[in-house]
Amino acid sequence: MKPLTFAQLKCINTIISKQKISKETKELIIGGFTAGRSISSRALYYEEAAAVIKHLKQNDPNREGSEKMRRKILYYAHEMGWQRLKNGKLVADVHRVDLWCLQFGYLKRKLDNYSYQELPKLVSQFESMYKHYIKSL
Repeated sequence: MKPLTFAQLKCINTIISKQKISKETKELIIGGFTAGRSISSRALYYEEAAAVIKHLKQNDPNREGSEKMRRKILYYAHEMGWQRLKNGKLVADVHRVDLWCLQFGYLKRKLDNYSYQELPKLVSQFESMYKHYIKSL
């Protein structure tokens, strides 16, 4: 079995910290995904770590709010013509939005890497750009 990556370990620990999950709860979660083999996140295999990350992200109490703000940014992108064809339908070009966020976003990260607390400022920043785009028409 392939061991977990450093990025996975960092992601797990970051999510646990942000969600303020206790040490005991963390050990229960890890123990559940390893079938009792270990309670340490460092002992996870790659596939187990991926499953833990998915589980933790789904249980994020701010997930819905974050997704709503991300959809707002994608709406503005779509309205500005940042689109691509997917399955015969025009959708917002997420890759282009990510490139914009990396270059102009205040934290220089991809859209999905902004937390719930960081997204309002990014939405405001993107909204300003959208308003500027509308005025230039």
